[in-house]
Amino acid sequence: MKVDVADTFKKVYEKESDAIFRFCFVRVSDREQALDITQETFMRLWKSLLDGKDILNDRAFLFTIAHRLVIDWYRKKKSLSLDKMMNDEKEKKSSYDIADEKSLNTELGAEGRYLVKKIKELTPTYQDPVYLRFVEGMSPKDIGKILKISANAASVRINRGLEELREKTGYNKK
Repeated sequence: MKVDVADTFKKVYEKESDAIFRFCFVRVSDREQALDITQETFMRLWKSLLDGKDILNDRAFLFTIAHRLVIDWYRKKKSLSLDKMMNDEKEKKSSYDIADEKSLNTELGAEGRYLVKKIKELTPTYQDPVYLRFVEGMSPKDIGKILKISANAASVRINRGLEELREKTGYNKK
């Protein structure tokens, strides 16, 4: 049975690791932290496979775990940032780092990097659905599973997010 688990893990890792890393990196804007979250995501997959859990959709399972880990990271970072802000009040530095263009996936190209940055500027409710749909190519049904909303609600968020993205980029002008 361990051969099956190892083989299954290897196939899923080869297929999804880049997408999970991109997902994490776009959200945390820190390459090392994105790698840590990606590693933890796959460690949880490995544990689930060893425990014999029935995983119906590997991709949705991984994105759900990564999404939750990113949220946990921000919760921890928020409390640390408050302490740091009080200590660094004189410097008045922003605690939010913008992703380095070179660090973003090179296959996106200049326009893709621009759009990913604009997606990060969307209302928080629309950021993940738009990213998952257009960068990762996921279906509204899978997005709904990841975000724990209905497929219809995911579609609505995608469409509204797309409208907001068009406004921010100027693509809605006639």
